[in-house]
Amino acid sequence: MFDFVGKFFKGRPDKKRAQAQSQREAAQKRRAVTRTTATKKKGVTYDDSLIDNLEKDHEILVEIFGKIWKNGYEEEDFDALALHLREFKAMFQSHLLKENVKFYAYLEQSMKEDAHSLSVVREFRRDMNDIANAVISFCKKYERPEYTKVAVESFVKEYQGIGQALVRRVQLEERDLYSLYAPS
Repeated sequence: MFDFVGKFFKGRPDKKRAQAQSQREAAQKRRAVTRTTATKKKGVTYDDSLIDNLEKDHEILVEIFGKIWKNGYEEEDFDALALHLREFKAMFQSHLLKENVKFYAYLEQSMKEDAHSLSVVREFRRDMNDIANAVISFCKKYERPEYTKVAVESFVKEYQGIGQALVRRVQLEERDLYSLYAPS
């Protein structure tokens, strides 16, 4: 019924990934021109594999999110539903930590001279924190099997809302935000 999240990721063309990679490479070249090799910077360093790791996290999160529905809700296996919710929450928190410590901190550091871009990045970060709070609350609310049995109707509506918010966010990150990440 709510396979829209999985469908989004199954149909992602390699063309979009190649386009995003091309944008990242172009940004890297622009920054390389202005970078001086003699200057050592303190702070968060660039990680060549970060964007690939974040995108892989997205795929794993979608897989687990689908299991919550298929193996938990559809099969009325509330123990499995609770287990997958706890797994999803742990993976989601790990992903957020990686994003906050490595990705957003690096972007803010590298864009400190560009007030407009810095403002946009900070707004993305605040928006993600709002989504994160909603996702964690959802997981905590339904991760107890006995409570999930009682709350089946509200679960469906909240699951759908969380799924739609996550899909929108992932699309935005992978299409627009990740292209800003480049060596400074």
